[in-house]
Amino acid sequence: MAKQKSSWRETEKPPKGSRGGRPKIVITPRDIGQIEQYAAIGLTQEEISHMLGIGTKTMQNWVKNDEVLAAVKRGKSMGLTTVGKALFDKAQGGDVTAQIWYEKTRGKRTDRVEVVQEDQSRALTQLIATMDPDQLIRVANGESPAEVMGGNA
Repeated sequence: MAKQKSSWRETEKPPKGSRGGRPKIVITPRDIGQIEQYAAIGLTQEEISHMLGIGTKTMQNWVKNDEVLAAVKRGKSMGLTTVGKALFDKAQGGDVTAQIWYEKTRGKRTDRVEVVQEDQSRALTQLIATMDPDQLIRVANGESPAEVMGGNA
């Protein structure tokens, strides 16, 4: 197919003898670079398509191309790496907010209260009822019930 340059983007004419239709938009190295940059800053495929001046359906078809898909993945990885490094540097520098955020996102720690199932709740209530005040204090200070009860919990 013959390549044709428009004022906006490169296209391919339909093959001779075909019924015509829209010219096929050609993926250029410039497009690949821009896709990578836009993915790095977290844009969605729809947003990337708008930035490139192509339809969302065209972008969906482009992502089926290995080179375009690799650019999207590379871009997302570069963006996460850049932000992750900045977060890590701030956390190491003593920024408490960054440390907490790092722990929650990268360390997979949480400050959410875990919901206990009803049967677990009953078992815990029975276990607590058998403990003396000293044992309860030890559990409240962080020892596991198994340690406090001598492995019988």
